[in-house]
Amino acid sequence: MAGFPAPPLKDWERADKLNVEFVGYGWEGKRVIVRSHLPKDRNNERVQLALLYMGRDIKHSKNWACEFCGKPSRETHVEMLSWQHLDPPRLVLYIHFVCDIDEPHVMQGLTSCHNMLNTMHMGQLGPMPDRLERQPGAVYALAGSCACCERDETAANAQTLKKCSKCKLTRYCSLECQKKDWPRHKVTCSQIYSVTFENWE
Repeated sequence: MAGFPAPPLKDWERADKLNVEFVGYGWEGKRVIVRSHLPKDRNNERVQLALLYMGRDIKHSKNWACEFCGKPSRETHVEMLSWQHLDPPRLVLYIHFVCDIDEPHVMQGLTSCHNMLNTMHMGQLGPMPDRLERQPGAVYALAGSCACCERDETAANAQTLKKCSKCKLTRYCSLECQKKDWPRHKVTCSQIYSVTFENWE
């Protein structure tokens, strides 16, 4: 709000960057927290592209299961809180791994999470829509599959997937896929500050 000073920097935040925190939620309390520094120039197109690419990397980081039923996840629902008017600007994105957004139990779970988050942040998110938009006829990749080819069988062979050695987040089934995906992944790879997985063995 105007007239209020920005809160002090957290230990990972930088004064010269847009500080972005992703918090992903899966089955049985599994979480991931990804912190990153994006350019502070407020170029909305560049920020949106970086967030889209980061979301993809997070989806392919583990074999995520639906937060609300434990079935394999193919979809994610993202809610964003923005404080871009502050100096430095901040974004927090909450990623919910789900099996199928059209399933009643998923919509019920997402609505409950939305309402709780909205209450905590004084209505900043607004009301939860009755129905979430999705691309007609879209087929979504299985979470935890190779970030490049996205074949389901790569998720089934999770032990053979290799993480990016730099960011320690996204995974690939082969060196060929990693090289092919590099033009996309490099947009966010160097901007990742830290990756923390919680409640994973």
